[in-house]
Amino acid sequence: MSILILSIILLILALLTLAGALKALIATGWFLKWLRGSGGIILVAITLASVALGYELLTFNKSDEGQVIATLTFDKVANQEFRVELVDAQSKPHNFELLGDQWQLDVKLVALTGLGEVGQPSYKLDRLSGRYLSLEQEKHDQRSVHSLSNKQASVGLWQWFMNNDWLPLLKASYGTAAFMPMVDGAIYQVKLFQKGVLAEPVSAQAKQAIESW
Repeated sequence: MSILILSIILLILALLTLAGALKALIATGWFLKWLRGSGGIILVAITLASVALGYELLTFNKSDEGQVIATLTFDKVANQEFRVELVDAQSKPHNFELLGDQWQLDVKLVALTGLGEVGQPSYKLDRLSGRYLSLEQEKHDQRSVHSLSNKQASVGLWQWFMNNDWLPLLKASYGTAAFMPMVDGAIYQVKLFQKGVLAEPVSAQAKQAIESW
C-alpha cells in the first residue's frame, strides 16, 4: 500500500466519520442527545485529524529506489557566491543564490511500515543551504538558507510524526545529503534510497572538486 492510497483511505474514512458525527449531534432526547453529542464531538475530532493526516501525506512525492529527486547546477558569481539551479523530479527549475564553499540539501521523508520493516519513503524537498569551510566565516559572515517546502500546502504534521515513533503504519525521518563542494560548472544529482539521501557528482568539475577536497 502506497502513501497515496493511505491518504485517500484516510480521507474517505474521514467523510464517513463526519456523517456519523453529524447524525449523532442532531439526535433527540436529553440523555441520548448528550451521549450521542459527546460521541459526535469525538467523531468530529477524529474526522479533522484524519483529514489533516491525509492532506499532509498528499504533499509528499512518491519515489522509487535510487530515483533522482533533484539535480543542482552551480555557476560562480563571485568569490564564495554561487547561482544555483535546482531541477526537481517533476523537471521544475528553482533558482537560488548560495554563499560559502559547500552546499547541503535536506529532505523530509515519510515511509509506510509493515511487520517492523520500513518501505521506500515518499519525500518532500525541505531546505537548501550553504556553508563556509572557515569556522570564523561560519560564525560571522552572512549565511544562505532557502526553504523548499510550500508551507501553505502543509498542515505541519511531519514534525509530529518525527516525535511519535509509536504511531502505527508511518515512520517519519530527515534525509540529508552530505555537504558537497561548490565550484563553477559543478552538477550534482541527489538520489533517494530506502536508507536515505545520497548526493553524487555528475560533471567533471564536480568530480574534480570532490577528489581535491
